Amino acid sequence: MKNCRKNQLFIIFSELLLVMIFFVACASHPQIEPELEDYLYPVETYIPEKLDWQQVCPGIAKLDFENPEFPVIYHAVRIELDAPGLELVTFPDYEFAAVDGTIPQPFIYRSRKTSTFAKKSGALVAMNATPFGGRKGKWDLAAKLGAVRQLVGVHIENGNMIAAPVERYAALLFKRLDGSAGTGYMAEVLDSQTAEGLQGADYAFGGFFTVLRDGQVRDFKVRNHDSRSGAGVSKDGRTLYLLAVEGEFPRKSQGLSYPQCGQVFKALGCDDALEFDGGSSTQLFINGKNAMNYSSIVVQGNSFGFRLSGLMSATFAR
Repeated sequence: MKNCRKNQLFIIFSELLLVMIFFVACASHPQIEPELEDYLYPVETYIPEKLDWQQVCPGIAKLDFENPEFPVIYHAVRIELDAPGLELVTFPDYEFAAVDGTIPQPFIYRSRKTSTFAKKSGALVAMNATPFGGRKGKWDLAAKLGAVRQLVGVHIENGNMIAAPVERYAALLFKRLDGSAGTGYMAEVLDSQTAEGLQGADYAFGGFFTVLRDGQVRDFKVRNHDSRSGAGVSKDGRTLYLLAVEGEFPRKSQGLSYPQCGQVFKALGCDDALEFDGGSSTQLFINGKNAMNYSSIVVQGNSFGFRLSGLMSATFAR
């Protein structure tokens, strides 16, 4: 009994120590003036002259960037939305959320990490998306340490509205194509989560704000460098780009600001782009493996990803 109790105490102590290390390691990110940012962080320090894409599988490629002379690391994924057999998957889905054929609003549930979602769904690529809070929709201590979630923004899965839109925030939506317009998916970035804009969406995920519109980087008066999650689309809406920026350990990578992410998206080939929930929530998995150089203990509100029919992530694991 004594040994069992000691083991339990050790586990509890280890978990508390892990939480303390995580919050201490996640350094604060002070604000910086736009003019000073442009002077201290010129574009060439975080955008390479040549984009070195590496194929993950047919229709999906990845890019890893690190500047050894300047602390910035990020990871990008390019997904051709007309790739044969491409399937969009997400958590939560209707089967998980529905009770007696309806989805309660607000939808409050026990969520999963993006890593768990990737493993269970067989997604070749998986990322976190919509901002979230705890049971009351707030980012309090209980939300930080727990897994009970309420999304703060839209989440549509297979045409089913699982979480309601928040008009002040942006969104990424997908529509299925099967006909004269092509096959696969068409993606679009919305500046605002409105009923009109979301009409006809098969899938939609909320973010914070648009950082690139019609090839023009949007400005923000308040800038700070942090970990970032985001997505961008090509002008024709048939190519999707995902971006995950590291920023939890500033000595290795200080992260990027919203406008800097806009610059990266533009360089990748995007016409429009938005930011998802970033900071310590940033998670990206490729072939079932963490693309980041550190792990996150945050349990996401939702995640989405892509797989090829008949193929699981382990098929391409290296």
